[in-house]
Amino acid sequence: MSKYLISAAAVVLGLAGTAGAALATEPAPTTTAAPAATRATAPQTAVTTKQAVAVVVVRTGGGHGGQSVFTLVGAANREEAEVLHLASTPEFQALRPRYAPAHPASGRYTYRIEAGYRDKTKKRVLVVEGTPGTPKVALDVIRMMVDVPAPDLSHLPVQFPPGFPFN
Repeated sequence: MSKYLISAAAVVLGLAGTAGAALATEPAPTTTAAPAATRATAPQTAVTTKQAVAVVVVRTGGGHGGQSVFTLVGAANREEAEVLHLASTPEFQALRPRYAPAHPASGRYTYRIEAGYRDKTKKRVLVVEGTPGTPKVALDVIRMMVDVPAPDLSHLPVQFPPGFPFN
């Protein structure tokens, strides 16, 4: 066991030593200071947008009970890419956590939207169907996730042997 620890330590130190030497040989970046007048007259605003990589919509209620889960991870077509784009917009990022009336009526669906981003953060929004003032971007994400057309699998050849699966 002690030989293993010594060899592991040697490998780690060897890797750290070569990385340190490589970093030490790189030239230091040069920076030039901007004139003071430019800084005062033109403030720079950095617009950071998060890139959505997954969206989940969970629908509950609606008088039927139970729940439906609609999941999108990555994009295989234009519609799926549009959902991820909507979840990446500043409008979606600015959504409040909850859009629900003070006294929700029975028979309405409740949608829980969760978007996952490349930087490992999440955005969660709860929307009750028919709530006045719900932003269009939230309704669009719900509509596009719930109304996803079924994929066309007619071009895939499916030939099962006789008696399948009861051989």
